Amino acid sequence: MLVNPFTPSEVASNPEDFFGRDSELSTLESSLAIGSVAIQGAIGIGKSSLLARSRLSMEGFNSQHRAKSIIAVGDKDITTADDAARLILESLVTIDEKERKIVFKIGSFFESGSSELCRNFVEGRHLSVLKKVVEQEYLNSTLTNGEFLILALDEADKCAVPLTRGIRAVVTHTQQQGVKRLRFLVAGVSPFFQDMVTEDPGISRFFYKTVNLEPMSEEEAVDLVETKLAHVCKEARKVKLPVKVGPDIVSRVVKLSGGHPHLLQLLGSHLIEHENEDPDNVIDARDLYNSLQRICYEDRARVYESILHEVELHGKLGALTELLFTLAPKNLPTLIDRERAAKAIDKEALTWLVDRNILSMTQNGEYGLVDEFLRIRMRFDLEQTESERSSLERHMISTSDLSDEIDNRFSADAYLTDAPDEDL
Repeated sequence: MLVNPFTPSEVASNPEDFFGRDSELSTLESSLAIGSVAIQGAIGIGKSSLLARSRLSMEGFNSQHRAKSIIAVGDKDITTADDAARLILESLVTIDEKERKIVFKIGSFFESGSSELCRNFVEGRHLSVLKKVVEQEYLNSTLTNGEFLILALDEADKCAVPLTRGIRAVVTHTQQQGVKRLRFLVAGVSPFFQDMVTEDPGISRFFYKTVNLEPMSEEEAVDLVETKLAHVCKEARKVKLPVKVGPDIVSRVVKLSGGHPHLLQLLGSHLIEHENEDPDNVIDARDLYNSLQRICYEDRARVYESILHEVELHGKLGALTELLFTLAPKNLPTLIDRERAAKAIDKEALTWLVDRNILSMTQNGEYGLVDEFLRIRMRFDLEQTESERSSLERHMISTSDLSDEIDNRFSADAYLTDAPDEDL
């Protein structure tokens, strides 16, 4: 049984699980020294992992110690500014209502015996408590040597409006009192920060930088896949399994996933799972073929069916089909010139697809597809029979070309090779 190091369902909160994003990390560190920061992007693009890694970096992991931080996770039950403040307080302090004490969970574990603060907390005036805690107690008592206090909030899109009101109230109050070392680091699905600005245009003044996270670079994605497959082979040798990896498997996984971190991990995990189910000691195109089929028609079938149902329901299926199969190049990942798309597709349809996180806008003047497997699933669906889908699927794996529909039969032996290093 092969070890499966791919983690499609987990946040890369541990440093050893985090790959790439050097530029984004550097931007976050320098920006947090000046003001608060928002991280946004598509589902599964790595926002939570980047947030976690940024906190570690600011706290001194492989970097200069510059801050203390806490993490809270938003949800749809947060409907008021007081709810948002309580969410933060629960990560920042412990309230002993009986002893009327507030004990900080980080730093020097400072205790406050303020009966007023405890009473306000019990009575639900959480925003008032948070403002006072930050102003009078925490920053003036436990931060030393120019440290920042970072209040990090993940899943901010779930409660963007109440969070906006809470942040505005806390930052305005503390800045009026001369507090200069408080930072908010918030992450969520696009366009949550635009929703915050719509609620309160003035909130943008407190945020120095908005980081719009895109797929990993090809170099970063290759490093992730190669490292994890090398670990698979290394562990296999310990139990006398002579496992090898096909010569083009890494590049195919990267191209088919478009560098999307979750899809990279998902496809890699299925490769190992399929090899375990049908072992031949080779991670090859056959494993890739079956992995894609399972992802598109079993594991993520409901996801794609739901997306396509919504697209069709809103009359955008024709536009999406034209974008992916007429305007987009045949190879992966999917990149569509925006000017060309604007001439061929209704503006309202393009906006709708971007707002629903089906398309993304890259920094190079192109539209990208958030989930490359959606295009693969749609292409499969165009075929009328199982044999036609199999033919297309096999050929796509062989060439990363979505257009030709020929039966390019392959032999597993054609894909066998020793890896460039001893672990692959």
